[in-house]
Amino acid sequence: MAEGLQTLKNHYELAIIGCGPAGMAAALNAKIRNRDFILLGSEFCSPKLSKAPHIENWLGFPEITGEELRQRFLKHVESKDIQIVPFKVTNIYPGPPHTLVGKEQSFEADAIIIATGVSVGKLFPGEAELLGSGVGYCATCDGPLYKNKNVAIVSYNQEGEDEANFMADFCAKVYYIPYYSDLAKLDPRIEVKKSKVKGIVGTETVNQLDLGEEQLSVDGVFIIRDTLPAEQLVSGLEMEDGAIKVNHKLETSMPGLFAAGDCTGQPFQLIKAAGEGGTAALQAVKYLDGIKLPQS
Repeated sequence: MAEGLQTLKNHYELAIIGCGPAGMAAALNAKIRNRDFILLGSEFCSPKLSKAPHIENWLGFPEITGEELRQRFLKHVESKDIQIVPFKVTNIYPGPPHTLVGKEQSFEADAIIIATGVSVGKLFPGEAELLGSGVGYCATCDGPLYKNKNVAIVSYNQEGEDEANFMADFCAKVYYIPYYSDLAKLDPRIEVKKSKVKGIVGTETVNQLDLGEEQLSVDGVFIIRDTLPAEQLVSGLEMEDGAIKVNHKLETSMPGLFAAGDCTGQPFQLIKAAGEGGTAALQAVKYLDGIKLPQS
């Protein structure tokens, strides 16, 4: 379903981040209501669902497998001419309008639905405290700031290899700490460390990466995850028990920002995610209609 990155417009009414059940349900409702929206996702939507041997609580489809249901979701959105655009958001700057920033592009949206699922793992010690002061999530975005300096890239997928190869051209030293197997295409100048991160150290800025038995002297640490922690994606977003805090309308603490699915907390249920996605889209449409009223 996800194809090569299309040419993005500068502005959309609605941006939906995540192509799991919540994101796809939101996109269907936005499409039915003829809104100008974009659905952002990864190359493989809803990997957790694809691994489920069977689903017993999806109404009307008893004992369907997770992959069969996933394929039905994808065919449904495809039948509505909804494209899933492989665009990874690295930052959201609240508006209005809101600005969504990626590696090479940025664009605006009047409303956003965050449907990114649950983040993989917890933040590393020191990560939140040093964010923006040596800790980042996009090496190619901030790379020029680290010319002739030492950096470490901690990656949960092969995307980090491209980031590390880019940094190797102008950094004094690049360390690579993979949290996955099967390294593919690393520049020979990059030093791979198999240890796990114990913490990121620094007072005002990063100066060290703690690997337990070894301490790396670095000026920057870039962390490449499949999904960014929501509180790092949007600075100042109110959280509760590690999840995005929402009300019954799926509104977050920031006007025009909605959230749906596993990122809003338990229960982590497929039917709950899809229901919240549809509800968030309906509420986002009402919000969009409301902000247009003064102009009419």
